[in-house]
Amino acid sequence: MARNNLKNFRKIPRWIKGKIIKIIAYFNHPLYMNMYIKFLKQQGMDIKGRPIYIGANTSFDGKDYSVIHIGDKSVISSEVRFLTHDYSISRAIEATGHELEKEVYFVRDVYVGENCFVGTRSILMPGCRLGNNVIVGAGSVVRGEIPDNSIILGNPAEIIDNTINWANRKMDKTTYQANK
Repeated sequence: MARNNLKNFRKIPRWIKGKIIKIIAYFNHPLYMNMYIKFLKQQGMDIKGRPIYIGANTSFDGKDYSVIHIGDKSVISSEVRFLTHDYSISRAIEATGHELEKEVYFVRDVYVGENCFVGTRSILMPGCRLGNNVIVGAGSVVRGEIPDNSIILGNPAEIIDNTINWANRKMDKTTYQANK
């Protein structure tokens, strides 16, 4: 019986599958993560290892998921937006007085390294590359290359600390809690 249901699920259009999987997040997180990672890989996304969390309302912009790369043990919080394309070049070319027959745009990869944390409502701009162990503060707009072990915050995001130093300070104070 379960196999027949799985076969039927494969026949459902892609966008409906995505919606169904995201609904599962509200009542069975482990199942959601297993299904969502598999779904994103089927769409062409490059996922290394196993991310810890990808918010159900994370937005992956564009049609080509192969330009999105997420590393092992990373956390992508709620309402994070991955932007992979940029149509501003069309507006800039038109501003010079040149007429375009078709809209033109840039497509750039977005990389999230291993063991990263991307805070709620952050925006990862086309071409951004987060190194390993990077923490992105909530609401940040990230562009360019961010080195390993950086903590970044703001719009545009700037490096404000080192992940290792920050973690050592927090461990000394033992102000954190563990999941039960």
